[in-house]
Amino acid sequence: MTWRTPLGVRVLEEVEAKFFLASVQQAIDYLQEMHTIGAEVEVETGDRIFDNASFNQKAVLLHACLSALLNSDVEAPTLTNVLEAAAYFPFAFVRMRIEEEIELAKEGWFEEDEEDLQYFYRSLTWEPFVKYVLPKWQAAIEEYGEDPEESAFNERSDNFDLWDNAIEGLLERVFWDRDWQMSSIQPQLLDGVDEQLSAVTGLDDEYMTNRLPQVREEEALAALKAIRHWTQAHSSE
Repeated sequence: MTWRTPLGVRVLEEVEAKFFLASVQQAIDYLQEMHTIGAEVEVETGDRIFDNASFNQKAVLLHACLSALLNSDVEAPTLTNVLEAAAYFPFAFVRMRIEEEIELAKEGWFEEDEEDLQYFYRSLTWEPFVKYVLPKWQAAIEEYGEDPEESAFNERSDNFDLWDNAIEGLLERVFWDRDWQMSSIQPQLLDGVDEQLSAVTGLDDEYMTNRLPQVREEEALAALKAIRHWTQAHSSE
């Protein structure tokens, strides 16, 4: 059990693990494409350190998160703003892609035989949503009354706000809060957290860091290969 979450120190399992693995693999392909063509990465985590990391550094950090969240033999890492931002990045990437799917469909970009492409990221998110988030929505409906939009929500919905809420529900299973974004909100924290602020926020110098791993080219290539060849069977080894 290797990641400290609101549900305890654990690894992701079953459809939750499948979703995270696929999200990381899709995200790393996106990052490499942007790196190759020299384009700006459009997905931000809110952590100024991770967001400004090089492609090689992001590859190594994403692999570290994949290992910690899916491999029970990996020791629980000390969480920092950079590491949590790396773990959050795949969720932010999927959110961006879902919004893009919806916008492109409205603009008529997809052909009739391109449904798999048109709904790819919504289909990816649907299974973990149904298992882990939908029961909470249904409980809220029973307590507070039916929400017509939520009741009509389905795998092909073009309601981005509800997809955003669905991803938030998945995020709540992994992250306590969004502490890593404090590096952008209050960048002075990267120079050290004083006792008064630590008492208020719960943050300390162990969590807030302005350091990124020094990565050799061969280390980045190894991380890329490991991410792309990771399977569910690998997760259970």
